Amino acid sequence: MPISFDTTGFHQTDQNTWQHHNGDQVRLTYHGVVPDLPAALDDLPELRHGLALVHGETGCLVEAHVVQLGGAPALLRIIKMPLPDQPNGQVFVASFTVPKERSSAVLLLVAVERGMTGAREAVLAAEIGFEDWVRPHPYAPELEGVLPFHAGDDPRYDARFPDHPLSRVRAWAHHVVRTARVDPGFASLPPFRVPAPPPAVEPGQTLSTALPSLPVKDFIGLRIGERTTYWRTTDSKLAEVLGRGLMGRSPLAETRFRDMLLIDVETGDAMIPDRFTTDGQMTAHSTRLRQVTLQEADAALSDDDVMDAFKWAGRMCGAAAERGEFLSLEPIENDGEQADPHILLAVQPHEGRQVVIAQFSPPPSVGPLAGATSRTAPATAESVEGIGVLAGLAVNEWRSHPLKMAITYRRSAS
Repeated sequence: MPISFDTTGFHQTDQNTWQHHNGDQVRLTYHGVVPDLPAALDDLPELRHGLALVHGETGCLVEAHVVQLGGAPALLRIIKMPLPDQPNGQVFVASFTVPKERSSAVLLLVAVERGMTGAREAVLAAEIGFEDWVRPHPYAPELEGVLPFHAGDDPRYDARFPDHPLSRVRAWAHHVVRTARVDPGFASLPPFRVPAPPPAVEPGQTLSTALPSLPVKDFIGLRIGERTTYWRTTDSKLAEVLGRGLMGRSPLAETRFRDMLLIDVETGDAMIPDRFTTDGQMTAHSTRLRQVTLQEADAALSDDDVMDAFKWAGRMCGAAAERGEFLSLEPIENDGEQADPHILLAVQPHEGRQVVIAQFSPPPSVGPLAGATSRTAPATAESVEGIGVLAGLAVNEWRSHPLKMAITYRRSAS
């Protein structure tokens, strides 16, 4: 892994995960795709603004800084999110991202609020005054996020509440800045650059919004209006960003979103918009797809290709968890509120550890999952992929082709 760090006080549970006796968990990951950052590290105001908007969808960005990690520029961010499926409590995450032109390394600590929640906030709110408690976000004053930006998260109060998860992640982050190292080979890779502006649309060219299916090998289904058509990619551009939270999104309902692209159905010329803007301008990448029939695509696919597609869905579930989201795997025509059949895929904290979860609706009636409403396992690289395979078993019972399936980003309603 490109980052090495001090593991004192932690025990290693798998290749990329370390657990502290207090329940805090460190994860170290490498991503071989263009980093999903809204701006370059040398444009800190725009970077902070974009990150505040992104994390406001699922919680709140507490702070973000560009730091030197073993001599390599890195993004440090601290975020808070509501505890999943709990009426109270929060999860705090401190993460370091070392971004490069086409890859990144991420080191993060997850700390969950346990026991009596909200004690820090209750004490400080009474002292500071409730009228001055909630404040405009310093990076995005217009933001109204899932969780408020408030006075109690100020680092000056950490010493009074050393056992609070926010205090713990900050203290860990400060220690990492002082002690971590980045592999020289990785540090010397070309730096992350903001993608170039999109090419101009040719005169007379008509672009339609298309929502993609689960990718299988180099084939993809596209939902365009009420019709699904099938296409073969001619380069890797779509594969590099699909499912990773990098593409522009189309809302299906208040808390449901899908990746989207723009395509000229006549020529196959397509534009892949970035999810974030640069200097207020949308950026995009051009690619070309070639239309095929479902029968042509099916004839070119093997069982291993289909298995790899569902493993990919599992990995994208793991990537979504890092953004505070989870996924629904469902028929591509489920383009409104959540409807059956579907499978929810999530990685979330449970009793001091990360677990991967698949929830089936309706439960499968035959096969190894017959009668099961859900399956869970400790979150590892293998189990995250494996949960996608279990989802594939359920999809097989629906007699649905994988190119007629789609992943939908989900987040808890605020």
